[in-house]
Amino acid sequence: MTRAGRLLVTAAVVGSGVGHALADVNRTHVFNPRWTPHARFHTVSATATDVGWSIVSLWLLQRRGTRAEEELALKIAALYPILSYMPFFVAAAVPGSATEDQPGEIPRIAGVPANLFAAGVMSGLSALGYLLAHAEDDGPSW
Repeated sequence: MTRAGRLLVTAAVVGSGVGHALADVNRTHVFNPRWTPHARFHTVSATATDVGWSIVSLWLLQRRGTRAEEELALKIAALYPILSYMPFFVAAAVPGSATEDQPGEIPRIAGVPANLFAAGVMSGLSALGYLLAHAEDDGPSW
């Protein structure tokens, strides 16, 4: 397993865990007085789950084992950011849902709401890291 690919996956894992916590545990989400107690409950639960999976993924990336064990650990760790952010796109596709309460409330990056932009970047970074780890291991295919 090569270092560059693992570093990209690690960055995506850290960015996902920290990103979810920073985005949700603040006055616009968990501490928003307009939110119902049950919505707050689900947000805290989801955030704690994300942080927990981030910690497990970091542990998987650091532990040593056989080549097969390290490959499985990398695969699971690389899937965490993707599975963590995929629901953003599913939820955005549900009729009547929105990526923000009021249009323009969330900053835009290249015209995309920052939450969806981050979801795409973290997922892509993780997938790229995983693929890069294998491309470097396998060497040129010619």
